[in-house]
Order: sequence, then C-alpha cells, then structure tokens
Amino acid sequence: MSVSESFTRIESWLSKNAPNVLRQLNKSTVTNDELNKAESILGAKFPPSVREAYTHYNGESTESTGLFGSWRWLPLNEIIEWNNEQKQNVQKYKLVDFKPSFMIPLLELTTTHSDLRYVETSGDDGKEETPVIEWNHNQPTRDIKYGSFENYLSTFAERLELGEYNPDSNDPDKAHGLVLKN
Repeated sequence: MSVSESFTRIESWLSKNAPNVLRQLNKSTVTNDELNKAESILGAKFPPSVREAYTHYNGESTESTGLFGSWRWLPLNEIIEWNNEQKQNVQKYKLVDFKPSFMIPLLELTTTHSDLRYVETSGDDGKEETPVIEWNHNQPTRDIKYGSFENYLSTFAERLELGEYNPDSNDPDKAHGLVLKN
C-alpha cells in the first residue's frame, strides 16, 4: 500500500475515533526543494517513502503524545536539530565510529524522549528504501522493526482498523496521541 493510501486510511480512522490526534499532525508545506535542502544539511538521503510522507505531513506537534502508540513523528526541523546535536557530541566525545548522517530519526518515544525509531540514509540516488529501526537508549540495540517507512505506515493503518489502538484520553476530542490496547 502506498504512503498516500496509508494516510487516507489513517486520516479516516482518526477523524472518526480521535479527531484531536488528527489535529496534532502538522500540515505539510514542505516542498521538494526544502527536502533537498534538509538532505544537504543532514548529509543524508531520505528514502522515497519518507520524502513522500513529509509532503503529506511535517511530523507532529510538540503537544502530541504520539500518533504511533506513544511514538511521536518528528518534524524536519527537529530531525536537523537532533543531527546537529549528534555532530557536536561526536566532536566533544571524539566518537570516531559514529556518523549521525547515517541515521535519520523519524520517531521519538514520548515516554523516554531518548528512544528512537529511525531509517538509514538511502543510496546516493535516493531511491533505496531502508528499514525502520528501533534504538533503545538504555539497552543499545539495533532492532529492525519494518522493511520501510511505507510498510510502517501501512501496518499502522491496518492495526488502527483492527482496533489495536485507543486515544490516550477517555475523551477523543481531548486526546493528544494513541496508545496500544492492553
């Protein structure tokens, strides 16, 4: 399923079940030129599905507790800020084997603010899809979760429709994110 089809399904579910969560998504005004500029700043190429996703939405608002079950989708400016912080850490702590441009953080766990789901940089032509990988800060592991961001969105849309998520508030008009059902 395409990124556009996934967003259509996600938007439909949210409008019926958690309208305020839908409002937490930042409407995108991101152009291809802005995506190219962000890639240049990061020294990384976004996989095609990530590029497409950012033309639909520019991540989530800072008030969001996470659309993806407590995982908040980062706007482009926060990805760039994260990358700049990592570059400073590389210099400060002389981390010779860590290259921040290799990782493009897309989602941050709102309960820890240190665990990430990221994609790796695409090939030089920007046509390669890369997996969505989870990084647990306290127990550093590289855990591949999905084959691509397109697959991540598609699976999330299916899980919404299967009823696996609830708004994080008893009042869907006040919810700021979604949580997995127990």
